Amino acid sequence: MSEIAIKSVCRALACEAPLWLRGCLRGASQAKALPLIPLTLLLVACQPSSTEEDGSSASAEPQYLTTSWPVARGNGSLSGSIPDKAIVSPRIAWSFEAESPISGDAGVYDGSVYFGTDDGVFFSVDLDTGADQWRFTAEDVIESEPAITEDAVYVGSNDGKFHALNRLTGELLWQLEFIDKVVAGANLVKSPIDGEQWLLVAGNDGLLRCLRAKDGSEVWAYETDNIINGSPAMIDDRRVIFGGCDAFLHIVDLEKGEALEQYETEAYIPCSVAVYEGIGYSGNYANQVIAFDPGDDGQLWTYEDKSFPFFSSPAVNEELVFIGSRDKNLHAIDRKTGEGRWTYRTSGRVDSSPLAFSDAVVFGSTDGWLYAMNQADGQELWKFELGGSLLASPVYSSGKLLIGTQSGTFFALESGESTS
Repeated sequence: MSEIAIKSVCRALACEAPLWLRGCLRGASQAKALPLIPLTLLLVACQPSSTEEDGSSASAEPQYLTTSWPVARGNGSLSGSIPDKAIVSPRIAWSFEAESPISGDAGVYDGSVYFGTDDGVFFSVDLDTGADQWRFTAEDVIESEPAITEDAVYVGSNDGKFHALNRLTGELLWQLEFIDKVVAGANLVKSPIDGEQWLLVAGNDGLLRCLRAKDGSEVWAYETDNIINGSPAMIDDRRVIFGGCDAFLHIVDLEKGEALEQYETEAYIPCSVAVYEGIGYSGNYANQVIAFDPGDDGQLWTYEDKSFPFFSSPAVNEELVFIGSRDKNLHAIDRKTGEGRWTYRTSGRVDSSPLAFSDAVVFGSTDGWLYAMNQADGQELWKFELGGSLLASPVYSSGKLLIGTQSGTFFALESGESTS
């Protein structure tokens, strides 16, 4: 290449080159030493970097830590806490008219949202748009939370049936019928023997069943003396904990389905037990919240406030236990000591279970509002009216808060523009 041609290329490249290279190019156009810098190197160096080209350094897509919600309360321990930050300045991303009250929590898997209604219709909708993907109709109310795998969605109904549906089409894969309602969401566990996928299903017939996910065949059944309303939680990979209307906390061996420990509380337990760092936390109908160590220590503390029961399942993180009460308050309790930190009063019962983010706690009330509170001091961060009583609990996936109302509308909320 001639010197004149090289100078022309250098001048052209210098217009688009990064700052560090422009000086080299301008100098090179006035010198004959340019051949020491291979032209191909100059051409490559002048190409915009991937960061400059796609703006990833300034406008990259948010990286969400929680992108699925495959079981009740978000994980096998039912802790109700996630590492993401809560949405701010909420706005409606989309809404879906289900035309029937929505009493149960949703599930999320691979970009699809799954939830049931009081008229027995179970929906799959698109997480990004809310578009209807498929629906399955049962013969009674569906208020249990779904359990979701790559291939199937598992959900119970109030006619005592437990359904396994194809996750992509809603086609019925298999179905079992029990003698009473299935209102609690199933938990997904791996067999401690061979890693096979199992389901833990609690029923109003007082039985906790362990089923093979592939065909519904029974591994074992554990019998209690009364209704089980809450989902079973995993303490670790071999122990299950749950409470029921017999007022006992039951710790069961996952492999054999045998009782390891039974602890009697003062009243029946209408909700799921949350587990955090091996400790179980639960409310009961004696207006108490208890912390229980399923080992040598037993009950660690009892929190009592006023004369109203706790129907909400707790959300637990490193410092606090959050739980809603029929006294219309959300209660924040010190996880280590059981002492009350703060309460926040709404205008309705708080049966909706709270969701603890890394920076806030979000919960619903029968007054129709969704609230976000600062965890440290209970100060209101925002509240959002949804136009219908909230019995379902909020769930989260990929930047969206998801919840259904008793007026039959399912909402996806996302962060809006900050007003600060």
